Amino acid sequence: MEGMKMKCPRCQSDNREGVLFCEECGAKFEVECPSCKAKIPVGKKFCGECGNLLSKKKATVKQMPYIDSERKNVTVLFSDMSGYTSLTERLDPEEVKDFMSRIFGEIAQVITKYEGFIERFIGDAVMAIFGVPKTHEDDPIRAIKAAREIHALVEALSPKIEEKLGQRVTMHSGINTGLVVTGEVNLEKGTHGITGDAINLASRLEGLADSGEILVGHETYKQAEGYFIFERLEPVKVKGKEEPIVAYRMIAPSTRRTRFEVSAQRGLTPLIGRKRELEHLLESFGRAKSGRGQAISIVSEAGLGKSRLLYEFRKAVAKEDVTFLEGKCLSYGKGVAYHPLKDILKSNFDIMEGDEDHKITEKIRGNLNTLRVDEASTLPYLLELLSVDDNSVNKIPMSPESKKNRIIESLKRITLKGAEIRPLIIAVEDLHWIDKSSEDVFKEILDYIPEAPVFLLFTFRPEFVPPWDLKSYHAQMNLNRLSEQQALEMVDCLLDSMDVDIDLKNLLFEKTERIPLFLEEFIRSFIDLKLIEKKDKYYLVKNLKDVNIPSTIQDVIMARVDSLSEGAKEVVQAGSVIGREFSYELICKVMDYSEEALVSYLSALRDSELVNERGIFPQSTHIFKHALTRDVVYNSILNKRKKELHKRIGLTLEETHKDRLNEVCEGLAEHYEKCEDFQSAATFFKMSGAKATNSGALTESVDYARKTVDCLEKLPKSEDVLKKIIDIRTILGIRLMDLNYFHQSKEMVSPIIKTADEMGRTR
Repeated sequence: MEGMKMKCPRCQSDNREGVLFCEECGAKFEVECPSCKAKIPVGKKFCGECGNLLSKKKATVKQMPYIDSERKNVTVLFSDMSGYTSLTERLDPEEVKDFMSRIFGEIAQVITKYEGFIERFIGDAVMAIFGVPKTHEDDPIRAIKAAREIHALVEALSPKIEEKLGQRVTMHSGINTGLVVTGEVNLEKGTHGITGDAINLASRLEGLADSGEILVGHETYKQAEGYFIFERLEPVKVKGKEEPIVAYRMIAPSTRRTRFEVSAQRGLTPLIGRKRELEHLLESFGRAKSGRGQAISIVSEAGLGKSRLLYEFRKAVAKEDVTFLEGKCLSYGKGVAYHPLKDILKSNFDIMEGDEDHKITEKIRGNLNTLRVDEASTLPYLLELLSVDDNSVNKIPMSPESKKNRIIESLKRITLKGAEIRPLIIAVEDLHWIDKSSEDVFKEILDYIPEAPVFLLFTFRPEFVPPWDLKSYHAQMNLNRLSEQQALEMVDCLLDSMDVDIDLKNLLFEKTERIPLFLEEFIRSFIDLKLIEKKDKYYLVKNLKDVNIPSTIQDVIMARVDSLSEGAKEVVQAGSVIGREFSYELICKVMDYSEEALVSYLSALRDSELVNERGIFPQSTHIFKHALTRDVVYNSILNKRKKELHKRIGLTLEETHKDRLNEVCEGLAEHYEKCEDFQSAATFFKMSGAKATNSGALTESVDYARKTVDCLEKLPKSEDVLKKIIDIRTILGIRLMDLNYFHQSKEMVSPIIKTADEMGRTR
């Protein structure tokens, strides 16, 4: 009887049960630790990162979900091998296959580490997408990091075959960011259909890159500038592009790792709207310094200033005799156990990049002597955390759980001992990305700080639920949006002007809802795209329809949307088509879900703080928390799908309000226009115009009449349609005269004679 088969998620080949690598392409089979989410080779009983006992069930390869078609901003990586031709000419085909399988297997691990999707291997090249199936707010940075690691691993493997080839084997890569349509993606079956110019340009950049080079397109450069050092190349003509393209050569990573660090390097505005919060942090630190340990969690959505507040606090205590240690949780670090704690240890022990193992050991040993901490019970476990070889921990017989407890005890010991010498501040950013093992350490330390001069500062987003309870010495600080006056002050600072056009300010407030990051990104985008210029005042120089949402903001929002379940995502997409707000009654009729399922999905949207609820169920209404969220979600839906939803919503509204269409005629007109049912749209735009006229809203009445004409003129020219055009143009001309727009009135009625002639010819 044939044994069980394991299907490779990359090449879809069947493999014998229990193998660690795909026997066809070399991809590594892994399972995920249910505790810390680390990737573990198949067949292991315990997690090597956190010591958790793995499931006794047979390990299976993690399969990716089915993904419906979407419009998405993604980052595309093409990486190709230099020297492959010599490889095939000088080596036996079997040797080539073994070598390439090993390289492809390790490349697959790198791309998976940064949560990219291997779209395909093509000969000696790989194409990977970052942002499918899930958007991350740093996909361009992930793609560049992945490319650098891919280059490094191939260079490390090259010496093994250099003697046979007579040359080195290296990689060269092209990376580009832009809009694609994902098609109907089923990663389990290997079907994709991802299309878009962003893919073609990434391929062209890879073709331009010399051996060892990583070239990126302009949008990738814009989002990764500051995280890496780039060199701008001369524009070059490429196939398929009318105009020459500008490419950027990635030179090296910078020392900056977070969005705030990059912003700080560009220059910061004065601290606005957070002075009271800063004073509260300083007061709490004062209590901690006197020996009454304190902890504060700073909580807010992305872009409201958590990192800036922390930066200002550090500046304020810079002259104090304290130890200030910082750890950062990275978006791709959830599977890396103790990640922020490693940052803290390196800072505490002054460990530099490139320090050799013996140097690291000397630094930690000297620090432990200063603290008067027992070396035998502490040093081996700290070295283990920092991946120092020959640390002797593995020579001590103990279970993984015991080892984890010893590590926690070691960290707790040096924390409390260090605080005895001078007050200690530990700041940990972005706990929504924290790994489980680090969580356990901070939970333990929190219990021991009330009688110690320790001040713990955490920052995270609302979706993160800490595993510890708030205590009398642990408070939560919530950051809110700026007030209108504070936002005005920030706009003036960003534009270096106290006299900014009121229309520009209103547009910024409408788009950003006074979120500091969004204000900054929109203004940068307006300046880059030359939508504004300075004369007497700043003002828009292009039509407002030209204003797009900056990709940095889109990625922040879509990262949250992509974390939803498939059903919740479908509901929020349908809600975005309805509008900024949607009733439970309407979404229930539009979506084909049971009441139980729909209530669950709406609850998930509220929990994620994408929408708020108003009213009492089932007469409740759901409102997008930010207008930008609604816009980003709406723009992500395929045009074909949007038309289907607009049509369904229009028909539903018409049915539920058949005896009172006047109440919803404006919405019906918009939905029918967007699904290109111009006959129905014209009917309801005309009804909306009459409604506006009856209430004395002549300006709105004129707008609806214009839209009625536009819709009618898109219909086949039948006698009935032409008569309706004449009628509505006549009405529009009269309303324009009522508003004293005589010239416009004449322009509107002038075509009537031509339309009448056409009507005569249709008879």
